[in-house]
Amino acid sequence: MMQSEREGTSTRSLIAGVGMKQVVSPHGRYMQITSENPLRTLNSSPWGGGFGHHRVLMNRQVDKTYNETDPLVEMEAFIARERLEPQDTAGMLTAAWVNDVGFSELAWPLEEERGVQPVDAVNGVHEDESLRVAAWVTVGLGNKARAGAILPATSLYPGTINTIIVIEGHLTDAAMVNAVITATEAKAAALQSLHITVGGQIATGTTTDAVLIATTGRGTTFRYAGTATTVGYLIGRTVHEAILASGQLYELEMSKRTAAHSQG
Repeated sequence: MMQSEREGTSTRSLIAGVGMKQVVSPHGRYMQITSENPLRTLNSSPWGGGFGHHRVLMNRQVDKTYNETDPLVEMEAFIARERLEPQDTAGMLTAAWVNDVGFSELAWPLEEERGVQPVDAVNGVHEDESLRVAAWVTVGLGNKARAGAILPATSLYPGTINTIIVIEGHLTDAAMVNAVITATEAKAAALQSLHITVGGQIATGTTTDAVLIATTGRGTTFRYAGTATTVGYLIGRTVHEAILASGQLYELEMSKRTAAHSQG
């Protein structure tokens, strides 16, 4: 399932107890994914960064001029003002429009493979329908980049492709890191599909991308999450499709703004 989530939406995932809602408060706009039970997380963003356990996953929209002296202190104050528990929250920042989030979700076995008994040879287990993966991605391409290319210092501001993935299952530490790699590969592939270029070459991301992997701890244990595994396959597909959805909304919005500016 792939779709774009617009402002005011509230979505329940196929993963039990997990849902997303868009929040517009006097203090700002953000996307909030909540879980009834704590999720084990691996977050590349500073707030709730590294490995941890969180019930709330926040993707907060900020202005491109956001330049706090101590963003951790500012983020803690923001979360507290929203009447959320800072220690229960893993947060990300983006200058992208969070209401244009792309969402994709899949369960294994896939519908086209019902009746087959698929085997994940790498993890050494038979999969069942407890394996589900959901991905929410916000895309902003104002600071698109290609890894390995030379970039000016002025490129280092928040534009950002923020990726949040929730997995019904248990991943080892190594598999969590592996999931980050798979999600990043899917992001680069999606930008190729969208024909996003920088300096005449395909962009691989932006200068400030972030990724957050969250697992329920229920069901199958996975030791690997590369593209040869079922969980890696679902990560790749959901991230790719979510980026396509959000990226298309971003391009549409930019086209509208360009047209309005030329008419003005």
